Amino acid sequence: MKDRLKYIPAIVSLVAGLVASIITIINRYDTLNIMIITLISLLIFYIAGLILKIICEKNFVIEEPDEESTEGDTDETADGEEKEKTETSEGEQTDEINSNE
Repeated sequence: MKDRLKYIPAIVSLVAGLVASIITIINRYDTLNIMIITLISLLIFYIAGLILKIICEKNFVIEEPDEESTEGDTDETADGEEKEKTETSEGEQTDEINSNE
């Protein structure tokens, strides 16, 4: 998910630059003013995209659990025995002890 978020500032600024360019061309600005307005809008909306990316990272990113912790629900005790957590048909969890000898 984080890979997708890194494109937010670029997309926001490019869309804003496109809109600014089209509006300035339609209103028949001269070339220098078109470039200045487009550059300023690109910078402002790139900063806005960075802020939006930070907000999304803090609020909407769900961290994926580590593969090591999800491979098996086993707990190892101090004497080398493993406890496996199993669910009964009623949904209760029980611990079974297996020795590693």
